[in-house]
Amino acid sequence: MQKKLLTWVVIFALLIALILLVDFASGRQLQGIMWVVFVAIAVVFILIIYFATAENKAWEVGTREVVYMALGAALYGVFSWVFNTIPMPSVSQVALRPSVILPIFFGYIFGPVVGFFTGAVGNILGDFLTGWGVYPAWDMGNGLMGFVPGLILLFAEKKRSLNTLLVVAIVTLAIFAVLVFLNPKVIGPWTGEIEDFSFWSWGAIIAGVLVIVGRFVLERVNLDVAAAEVWGALGVIAGIGFASIADIWINGYSVMTAIIGEFMPAAVPNLLNMVILLPILLVAYFAVARRTGR
Repeated sequence: MQKKLLTWVVIFALLIALILLVDFASGRQLQGIMWVVFVAIAVVFILIIYFATAENKAWEVGTREVVYMALGAALYGVFSWVFNTIPMPSVSQVALRPSVILPIFFGYIFGPVVGFFTGAVGNILGDFLTGWGVYPAWDMGNGLMGFVPGLILLFAEKKRSLNTLLVVAIVTLAIFAVLVFLNPKVIGPWTGEIEDFSFWSWGAIIAGVLVIVGRFVLERVNLDVAAAEVWGALGVIAGIGFASIADIWINGYSVMTAIIGEFMPAAVPNLLNMVILLPILLVAYFAVARRTGR
């Protein structure tokens, strides 16, 4: 248990060091202590789950996992940099990211530690290469996108509670879609202009339907792929939700601005990319694994 805990200590220390290094290289953009508070909240959340299940093999990290952590972070960073050039209509720097499937994939296949590292460090790298600087809450949010799908390894049966988790994800999406329907316009905090984001409610409905279809249709082909769709959806909602909520305090956004102008523009495209591309990646991975006997 001490070795596993030491792994988390090293990862969190490395993450903070990278945040401060990129902040220095970007001209010291971090202000105040709220970013520290939300990094601490994410760390506490992760450690609570870890301590509650510390004996589980899902937390073990060996040479193989370290290699996958480095590979996942590098791939996510580079592909995020490439796709950061395609902005999504939002109140902040939200980009189209097909690469979001990488932290979800690495987390689901190799565990929560690998998934978290891939998402968090990869996001730092991608934003730095793009010239955006560093956004710690979003780095942690991307880490959670990989961490949450990795939690499936805590369960002996991958089908366990799958329908319950699906309901949680769909109800959450439905609530946000309704909020956008009722109040689709927000004032851009940086432009001062009224912006209409009503189209994201339809995107959320489409994403929700695809997740439901993926859950029940893909199960007939491969339970792993179906489970990954559900856990991946939870990862996106939890990770992007965390980062968006953090901006209420970090950037002074109103609750509706954070939900309608930031969460929806980031979460919906991520969900659509995930439900379409993740099954392809998983099927290819399982095919290669069968051929190589792994």
